[in-house]
Amino acid sequence: MIVASLPVLAYMQRNPGVEFVLVDERNRPLTEISGNVEVQVQVDALMPTEEVYETIVYVTLKKPGYLRFWDSGNALKIPLSDGKLRGMLSKWRKEYPKGIGSAFVISTWVVDHEAGKVYRGFAVVNYNTEEIEKGFKKVVKFNLSEGDLPGNVSTQGSSGRFYYWKTDWGLSWVPSDYVRVPVLIVNNKHSRSGIVNAWVDIVHDYITGFGLTVAYGYKISEKETPRLDIYGDDFYSISNRFYFTEGLLLGPEQRGHIYIYAKPYHLHQREYYCTASLENCVPTGNERIQEGFNGVKTEGDRIVGGSADDLPDPGIMEPLLSGTQMSYATTLGVNDSEPLFRLISDASGSCSVDFGIGAPVGALAVALSGGAVPPWAAGLSAGIHYASSTSFEVYGGMQNYGEWSGTGENVPESIYMGVSRYTYHVGACDTKVPVGIYIEAG
Repeated sequence: MIVASLPVLAYMQRNPGVEFVLVDERNRPLTEISGNVEVQVQVDALMPTEEVYETIVYVTLKKPGYLRFWDSGNALKIPLSDGKLRGMLSKWRKEYPKGIGSAFVISTWVVDHEAGKVYRGFAVVNYNTEEIEKGFKKVVKFNLSEGDLPGNVSTQGSSGRFYYWKTDWGLSWVPSDYVRVPVLIVNNKHSRSGIVNAWVDIVHDYITGFGLTVAYGYKISEKETPRLDIYGDDFYSISNRFYFTEGLLLGPEQRGHIYIYAKPYHLHQREYYCTASLENCVPTGNERIQEGFNGVKTEGDRIVGGSADDLPDPGIMEPLLSGTQMSYATTLGVNDSEPLFRLISDASGSCSVDFGIGAPVGALAVALSGGAVPPWAAGLSAGIHYASSTSFEVYGGMQNYGEWSGTGENVPESIYMGVSRYTYHVGACDTKVPVGIYIEAG
């Protein structure tokens, strides 16, 4: 499964609404992939509640007849007066009266009756909960993956057959309130070590995006170590102009972490093949994980968080470490410093910089779900980074002060970073990504 995400372009119209124009990777309307095709579309809106998503539209698109030869029939329009859309927006405005960046998640199935194939796609369309009142029109591009069609599929109706994604709540985790989310963990392990300073600095100048990671697999709920196809770049669950600054100063054999308060989620979803209604469905075996955020605690525009003079709770650290492997980043001489983006690049490759700070959503889900989320999910994380800027993609850094006021020694510090055991598709690259970010120095 290949996913795509593009920014929203707003426009004014007489009757404002939300319009998605669906095309493939060659900019061909999805309704024109063959002469006998229908496009089934599920639009889920991110919510600031424990349900996380609500399906606001499910529709089947077809190319109109020859009397409307100019119309490709590949546009999906949702009026701003739509009841589900209005209800979703009212919930966001209750939580964030000034508006916040949120997301529509679009799943599509292109059913090609000529070839007996179904082509699946996934996209994320981001928007602002206040600016949406102007309406917008968005061309949404899908890179499609091919599969066999299990029999005839017609439009959704009394005898229609259709595909649908449902969340399996028995394998998912969503906190009922804000939880501490570690964003930087540092362990200055050794007795012969210098004073280490590490910090995170999010500035208000740029929009900070809380990423959305999507992992696909076949019957992954039945496997101890499933094979996952993971995507994690340029997909945002929420975003806004935030600021946050916090630091650590650690002597030999000291450890600490920086955290924020947020609402992460880990959703295990199954694809179903349904007849006539959602009450008559069978699983296809295709499953996916979505990890992201549907809330961050703020005071004004400042993200609420802090630092602690120890590692996170052992119940969280154990799955976090099990889902990562330590990778050498660099050696800091006395008084040397490096920005976080450089440490991430050195530890796991330059493409991982685009992923940003890897919030350990999977490890939190394993630790806090009461056994619902399996241990293999600990290697999954969701990135946090600037959504639109030419500045550094990851903000913060680390410095070795050596001996300071009689504490520590003037020795170089070898820096290792925990990266996921999984490989992610990030942009045009396949790469490891940071989880934590967990750093060992010594």
